[in-house]
This record gives sequence, structure tokens and C-alpha cells, in this order.
Amino acid sequence: MSMQKFGNLLSTASRFAGPLNQARLLAASSETSLLSKILHGLPYDADKAANQSHSSLLSDNARIYEIVSHKTKCGEMSAYMSAYENYINVTQKLNPSVELFGSWNVAYGDQDQVVHLLKYNEGYTDVDKMIQANAFNSEVKAAASEVGKLCSRRKAILTKAFSYWGDPKPRDSSHIYDMRRYILKPGTILEWGNAWSKGITFRKDFQQDVGGFFVQTGQLYVVYHFWAYKGMTERNEIRKKTWSKPGWDQTVAYTVPLLKEMKSQILIPTALSKLK
Repeated sequence: MSMQKFGNLLSTASRFAGPLNQARLLAASSETSLLSKILHGLPYDADKAANQSHSSLLSDNARIYEIVSHKTKCGEMSAYMSAYENYINVTQKLNPSVELFGSWNVAYGDQDQVVHLLKYNEGYTDVDKMIQANAFNSEVKAAASEVGKLCSRRKAILTKAFSYWGDPKPRDSSHIYDMRRYILKPGTILEWGNAWSKGITFRKDFQQDVGGFFVQTGQLYVVYHFWAYKGMTERNEIRKKTWSKPGWDQTVAYTVPLLKEMKSQILIPTALSKLK
């Protein structure tokens, strides 16, 4: 099938089946995978792809990111931050390749909540080491216990970064962060990746793109996007400017039908964060 015919087929699908079916047609093509080319720049092998996990198609390295959410007890935020800093110091002595990359208080959203982003540079090798340390190392267990005493609820999930987004980079100046969580319909993660591999180009001009992650544990087909702004005023202005860019509306048209739920929380960096 020629690329011209393939393009005509997509156009027909768009008119009669809508953006969702067009995206599915694109992801399912056995002759030309735009998704593979966009994400990796590699030729598409249908037989090989059939035996690959979605994670290997969407991420091009072994690094793992853990997103931690802790609901602290009212009035205990200061004590909690001290306890968590101690926990991080203890664990990094044992495993220096695991680093606390982002750390935030929730300003708008779930109150008394802290969100941490940990980077496992050696991937699941680091994850296994942390599992062992948390289970059997007395110093780590004691530090974790002190953190737990100051929390009313805790949650930790493992994720991988989308390859087209890249790994987060440290930010020095003061920002607020918009953490967006998207719960997708099962089976649509490749379609999401395909749409956003193009959509992210509309958001890079203002340098607010921080990171995009898809979940590996817990509730699956969940995606997190992190955006950085100088303040809420800039956030409002940049979002308006993005909508004025030709093509951004198509990204929204593709991705909205894939969603079951979405949520936004505004975060403020803590003193521990490399993302200021």
C-alpha cells in the first residue's frame, strides 16, 4: 500500500468513524507504523511488534520512575518532611542510583498531600534492591516507619517515561507544577502515545513540558503529565496560546475519546525537589 493510499484511508476513516477509529487504524496498520517511526525512528516489523509489550514500544530505556503520594496527618507536614528527608538519605546510602527527583506539596487538589517523583536509573534492578531494603534492612525499615506514622494514606506506583517526551531535567527557578492524571480506556495506550508524540510539539515552545509517564503497577492504562509554569497567570496565558496553534485541536480530538477520567492538581516544590 502506498503512503498516498494509506493517507486516503485514514482520511476516510476520520470522516466516517471519527478520531478514535482513525487512531486505531493507524496503530493497527501492518505495513506502515507511524507510531514506531515517531517514537523510535525504526522500521516497523509487524511480527515482532505482535510479540512486544506496550511498554517496550512506548519507552526506549530501562529507567523506572516511582510516583509517591502521601496524605499527611493534619498539622504534621513539617515533621513529615523531616522524616521523609531522613528516609531518602538512608536509602540513597544503600542505593545511590535511586534519586529523589521531584517533591511537591499540593496547593490545589487533595490537601495535606505530598507528591514525590523518584528516578530508578538502573530500572528494575534498583526496584528489586529497594524492595529488599524496605523489607529487611533495619535502618530503612525504621526510617520508613517514622514516615508512616505521620501519614493517613500512602500510595506508590511504578511508571516509565514516554520516549517522545524524554526524561525530566532539573529546573532551577521557581515554578508551580500542574500534575495531570488521565485514566484511559483499556487497550488505548498506543493510540494515546501516537497522538501525544505529535501533540507534545505544540507544548514545547513555552518550555513547560516536564515529563510524561505511563503506569506499570496498580491501576493500569493511567498516564501522568507534569507541566511547569512561573505561576497560575502564565499557566492561563500559555494554555490560551496553545489553543491558537493550528493542529493542537486535532490532538484533543484524538485523545478525548480515549479517556475515562482526568484530574489536575497544582503542586508547589518542596526544599527536597530538583524540579524547582
